[in-house]
Amino acid sequence: MIPEQRHKSRTTRRVSWDVLRVVAIGCVLLHHATLTSVSSHPDLGPLPFTFPMSMGASTLMVVSAFFACATLSHGRPGRFVWRRLARLLPAYMAAVLLTYAVQRWVAPEGWSQLDGRDVVYNLLLVNQWFPDVDIVDFAYWTVPVQICAFVAGALLVKRLRGTGLRVFLWGLVVTPLLLRPLLDHSYALFTIYNGFALHRAQLFAAGIAIWLWSKHRMGTAHLGALLTATLVAQAVHTTEYGSTIGFGVLLLLVCAAAAGPDWVFFNPVQRAVTWLAGISYGVYLVHQQIGTVVMDRMHNAGLRSWWLLAGFLTSAVVLGWALTKFVERPAYRLLTQAQSGSSGSSPRSSEPSERPVSHASTALAGPLTELRLSGPVSSQLR
Repeated sequence: MIPEQRHKSRTTRRVSWDVLRVVAIGCVLLHHATLTSVSSHPDLGPLPFTFPMSMGASTLMVVSAFFACATLSHGRPGRFVWRRLARLLPAYMAAVLLTYAVQRWVAPEGWSQLDGRDVVYNLLLVNQWFPDVDIVDFAYWTVPVQICAFVAGALLVKRLRGTGLRVFLWGLVVTPLLLRPLLDHSYALFTIYNGFALHRAQLFAAGIAIWLWSKHRMGTAHLGALLTATLVAQAVHTTEYGSTIGFGVLLLLVCAAAAGPDWVFFNPVQRAVTWLAGISYGVYLVHQQIGTVVMDRMHNAGLRSWWLLAGFLTSAVVLGWALTKFVERPAYRLLTQAQSGSSGSSPRSSEPSERPVSHASTALAGPLTELRLSGPVSSQLR
């Protein structure tokens, strides 16, 4: 690490963050296309390969926490929350309606058991609190989790400092682990634990810690200990040890992007990378369920293997671009037009982007996607 490289000019676009977003969303797309979709609908397989690593969404949540800290460090927490909601919610609501419509009228009969009640609860972001409500797309678990985290960050930013903040970070990692054995004995605790997605709290602790470290407010040894604890918690919550190792590698890349020199060797492809990073939220919102329906329609037309994978990826990019261009960006401009500042689409140096996590999700096609809990409670958590 080169200390003097930690603080870049705010006018210089850092391609490293865009590369991280593209890598993470790529991991999500490949995981869902080659494992989740085929697990849910075995008749689609086999695809040319299987990508079993469910680490993309976790990485993106860490990045999201990092840039939330960067924004909140400049003050105005109310403005921060409003602008984040203006990015997240309009595109999410449009994606929920589109995904439901595709499953209801394009997918084969019996593909989905969703009804109007499920859609309403998903639109209101309260489906996690009601075990009998189905999620429209399992990838959407990140949206309510992020909103809770952003609101909590805005409320706590002026109250947590110094030692109190460091204790809080360790609490985010350790407390959910201590509560796990109690979940089978208290339905109320189980509901709260699942509703607030406490089994993902370590991801936000990691993002905050990396930001503190990049600002010389946390030592390297302390950061290493906290990130190690984060990986242990990740392994316990998910029981996916290979994915946890992969997540650890991506955490190191986040640290390199946060405090090291920019990855200028990606400059020849920066334009393409930046464009993909700019539409990554839209891609995330429309890729999983809709992409699986696309593969099914292609399969019925006689296409197999690489063609199905190409159809999944292409539909995600095309629909993600459309959602970004015609919903996310216009809605954001409309909702924030009275505020000063630019929306941006890519982080610059220490200056954060207003774009939410470049979403990404999951593991197997179960109630939990990216982070599946082990033990007796796993079949109930969603």
